[in-house]
Amino acid sequence: MRIWDWALEVYARQPVAAACLNLQDGHGQNVPYLLWAAWAAGEGRSADLKEAARLMRDWDAEIGAPLRGVRRALKPPRPPVDDAAKEALRDAVKAVELQGERVLLESLEALTGPAGAPASVIEGLVAAAEASGDPPRRAALEQLAKALENKAG
Repeated sequence: MRIWDWALEVYARQPVAAACLNLQDGHGQNVPYLLWAAWAAGEGRSADLKEAARLMRDWDAEIGAPLRGVRRALKPPRPPVDDAAKEALRDAVKAVELQGERVLLESLEALTGPAGAPASVIEGLVAAAEASGDPPRRAALEQLAKALENKAG
């Protein structure tokens, strides 16, 4: 399965979304990068993790984090700005942010080799987090791995 379709499918499950937001907001992690790592492990695909981490860090610094910051800045009321106009802008930024996440995921997918024997999702997450240079606590990654492996969602 292509990564974008897979990511949309798994992220729609509440435990996955909650684990991802915990990793993002509580541990400063890049969710698309971690989802890519889990997908690659589950598909048995190999990749140069240092190259993937470098791509993610550059993308996040220049595109992902600034878009997320604008979207979050538009959440509270901003008098005298009209709420409906502000929300329309926030929705547009959210759509661009989502498109940016898709571009990052598909760029990471392009770095991976062909599918092979599935590997451990948790070990894929840990290896990718370590390659990023700022790994969160293993327990936070285990929460995501468990949510991803729960097919019932």
